[in-house]
Amino acid sequence: MIPSDRVSVVMVEDNRDLAQTVLDFLTREPRLQVLGTAHEVKGFKDLIQQHLPDLALIDIGLDTPRSGLDLITWLREEFPVVKPVIMTVNQGDVLEAYNLGARGYILKSGLEILAPTLLDVSEGKLIIPPNVGELFLSQVAAAKTKWKKSLELERFSDREREILGLLKSGLRREDIGDRLGISFFTVRRHIQNMLEKTGEPTVRSILEKFGEVLGA
Repeated sequence: MIPSDRVSVVMVEDNRDLAQTVLDFLTREPRLQVLGTAHEVKGFKDLIQQHLPDLALIDIGLDTPRSGLDLITWLREEFPVVKPVIMTVNQGDVLEAYNLGARGYILKSGLEILAPTLLDVSEGKLIIPPNVGELFLSQVAAAKTKWKKSLELERFSDREREILGLLKSGLRREDIGDRLGISFFTVRRHIQNMLEKTGEPTVRSILEKFGEVLGA
């Protein structure tokens, strides 16, 4: 039985040496109680179901590169009372982790703030540490830019977006006409419409602008 004034934690980290290092950091804080450490997804889920801790400390790259992010979703759906905190070297998933429900995001290079962050999260706070804040803001800005491009792309007709996607894949205009069962001149007319709608000077510049929101 855990005293009511202690915060319970379950951790998942696939690097056993690092897991021990993290455990050493956590055991220095008497207000934290680590109930178990897993090294893979299944073991983590078993620990969560067994203990139902206050907090879950999650590495992102486990069984797959996205396992930790998927675990945040799993916790939100199955055990929403467990607050997830990400602990990782990966700096590219900050915004997504918070959007999925993470309450904190600790870089493994900054473990000295781990225990205070966990305690703050246990009190219901959403924590964005200083060394993560700049990453968070840059990813918010990038997401906003991508969203604006997606809205602008909606000005194109379905056929224009289809042609643009084929141009992105490297098909020539003549081959696009054959693929879609339309004439070369119809393809060229659709391309001209897209140039006029965007004010871009060339097809290349349209692709450079919208390539990331066109999909594969």
